[in-house]
Amino acid sequence: MDIMRRTILGGALALPALRAATAAPAVLRIAVGTSLATLDPMKTTIGDEYIYDNLVFNGLTQMHEDLSVGPDLAASWNYSTDLKTWTFVLRRGVKFHNGADLVADDVIAFFARLLDPKNAAPSRSNYDMIDRMSAPDATTVVFELKYPYGGFADILSDRQVKIPPRDLVSQLTTKPVGTGPFMFQSYTPGDRLVLVKNPNYFEPGLPKLDGVELRIIPEMSVKIAALQAGDIDVVWDLPLDQVKTLGGDAKVKVESIPTASWDAAIMNNLIPPFNDSRVRRAFQMAVDKRDVVELTLFGQGVPTISPIPPTHAFYASDIVIGAADPAGARKLLAEAGHPDGVKVPIIVPVGREVRERLGVTLQQLAKPAGFDLQVQRVPFSSYEAEVSGKAPLYIDGYFARPTIDTSTFPFLHSTGSWNARLWHYKNDEVDKTLQAARLTGDPAQQKVQYVAMQHALNADPAGFFAYAVNFACAYGRSVQNVKTHPMRWFDLRYATVG
Repeated sequence: MDIMRRTILGGALALPALRAATAAPAVLRIAVGTSLATLDPMKTTIGDEYIYDNLVFNGLTQMHEDLSVGPDLAASWNYSTDLKTWTFVLRRGVKFHNGADLVADDVIAFFARLLDPKNAAPSRSNYDMIDRMSAPDATTVVFELKYPYGGFADILSDRQVKIPPRDLVSQLTTKPVGTGPFMFQSYTPGDRLVLVKNPNYFEPGLPKLDGVELRIIPEMSVKIAALQAGDIDVVWDLPLDQVKTLGGDAKVKVESIPTASWDAAIMNNLIPPFNDSRVRRAFQMAVDKRDVVELTLFGQGVPTISPIPPTHAFYASDIVIGAADPAGARKLLAEAGHPDGVKVPIIVPVGREVRERLGVTLQQLAKPAGFDLQVQRVPFSSYEAEVSGKAPLYIDGYFARPTIDTSTFPFLHSTGSWNARLWHYKNDEVDKTLQAARLTGDPAQQKVQYVAMQHALNADPAGFFAYAVNFACAYGRSVQNVKTHPMRWFDLRYATVG
């Protein structure tokens, strides 16, 4: 106490020095809703985990907020004229958090693990074009592909393809080590994930923050109250009904941006009544998607006909999304052998408010057309075991992918990994156009194929694509240099707070 008193009484010049010595670290506190199920980036599957992936690790490339792709761990790359050989030159001087140098063998070891079926990586099918890999030297990685793939550098920016040290894979779930701007410090499920600044990050002067905390707060009302009180700095994935409400609060900033993330009524094409294309088409006619956007998203989104959003250059803008036609829908149902309509449960995920609301909205809007839907609520944690790919009709949705190919092929091609977990859809024209689109690097030719795919899908729908949904976050006024990312993660290298 005497020492502190003498320092304060020593004059005004001593006071700033005292404040600097005792200043609190600049830590950005982000409120998320769910505990992270894994700390192995290759195994992550939910948005809360993807935030962590992009703060602790790096990929070969990175996707910016404008969806352009640039260098990350790879300083540059080139490809052969046939788009089958891709060579990446690694950035020099990159070190893992434990001080080890990043080398080409780390990259090859990661992709070998990703491609091994025994590891059950959720994104493995997105990279099945990889045939062989080699490392001519410590800073060069060569990928040889089974077939031409013009978007290869783009898909290397995705969430789960982050590079850990090849010799520390076994500790990823407890003491993860990456190359990212922030380092893992601790994780308490149900409470928080604590990250600290990487003092040896390969971009000089970055990050600006001393640390980041992901605070796990399931109740949205509690998150919003904590933001308004200054106890947290960011609410990730703000409910869309709060966008306008919080937008008028002087204490916070709200951003709502278009994305390629989508929700849908998943119809199992193997199970009656949705094994009949006429029933699926009737459902399309039964509901006005513009009403769905207003009632479900409070206007924070746009109707769509596939995972390709209307904001994309490949969207089939000549397809008209029309008003509801209950009489036409009933006629199709009668032709399919259902003159009195169909009665079927529609399962919604408990805790996913927007998707719950979508199910209730569809229940009401489809009724005049002869669809008697009984809403059944199932915990989202039970979807994988009990619902996905099994139930006749349920609500689900998926985040945007880094390319149109990864947004469509796994979901709609008859051999697609996600198709097998969703609608079990098969359409020869859709298969043909998706295959052709991934075998060319010419955007003009890709557009021709994707537009044709959307026309085939519109004529023979896999299910009911409801909309491309906006993504919103709320920020405290002290948060600077953070943009809301359409891929739902954060680039916090330049962020400041306080």
